[in-house]
Amino acid sequence: MAQPMLAQRMEQVIRTYIQACNDADARAIAACFQPEAVHYFPRHPGRTTWVGAATIGSNFAKVVQQQGVCWTVDQLLTDVDRCAAVLEWTRFNRHRDKLVRGVDWFVFEPKMIFIQEIRCYAATPIDPDMARQELLDFDYAGRGYPTM
Repeated sequence: MAQPMLAQRMEQVIRTYIQACNDADARAIAACFQPEAVHYFPRHPGRTTWVGAATIGSNFAKVVQQQGVCWTVDQLLTDVDRCAAVLEWTRFNRHRDKLVRGVDWFVFEPKMIFIQEIRCYAATPIDPDMARQELLDFDYAGRGYPTM
């Protein structure tokens, strides 16, 4: 696959995945992953690593339905040589007027360009008592990021 086409395909898969998460569509989420894919998360009480496309899909669908969260695609970089990408995102919680910012590191299976692995990093330790969880002193609004 040519370099520009590979970068476009990785971006398309990530955008499709985020939209499927926001739609709580377990099948569409799972379709973005290799069957044995892994999704890692920051250390958080009650959170575990999710293994398998179907598990990732059903777990994200449940989280969206139960918690009212959604994500935006804020910045996206692809590295075609490593078949990897980085997504900077904002997660909104519609039920609690809270947001969290973070980054996901994506590793793709190089032949069919399905997600093989995601490593999720939150911008700050997740604190349920904080209304805004993002980088200290970073001008989100000034740089065009979504805000509440």
